Amino acid sequence: MIKKLMAGELSLGDTFWKFGILGMTLVIFLVRMFGSFLAGKLRGVSLATYYSKYFNPLNMDTGIVISTCLYLGSLAIFVWYSVIIFSGIWKSSSKYDKSSWIKQIARIFTLLLLIMSYKIVF
Repeated sequence: MIKKLMAGELSLGDTFWKFGILGMTLVIFLVRMFGSFLAGKLRGVSLATYYSKYFNPLNMDTGIVISTCLYLGSLAIFVWYSVIIFSGIWKSSSKYDKSSWIKQIARIFTLLLLIMSYKIVF
């Protein structure tokens, strides 16, 4: 499925709405959820500050370590998924031959979707 998505073999509508809009919304939700779990455990201290000043491997808070792994893992999935979505929608729109307007609108909205997604997450 991922191979077909990246190659642009799925329809433009499915690629844009199902994988682009709905899929990106779910991935952003996961990143924000894990980020809020981590922020609640860190209590206002930044992640870099915690691991450079307060982290002690002999007496570590397992909840913070697990939350950090989940948060950073979800960020990695977000970046990976956004590259796949961008590639898939762009290639699918290039194969779309019914209307050049829809092709260009899908590309513009894909760029806007990625810009807004990265502003929400970072």
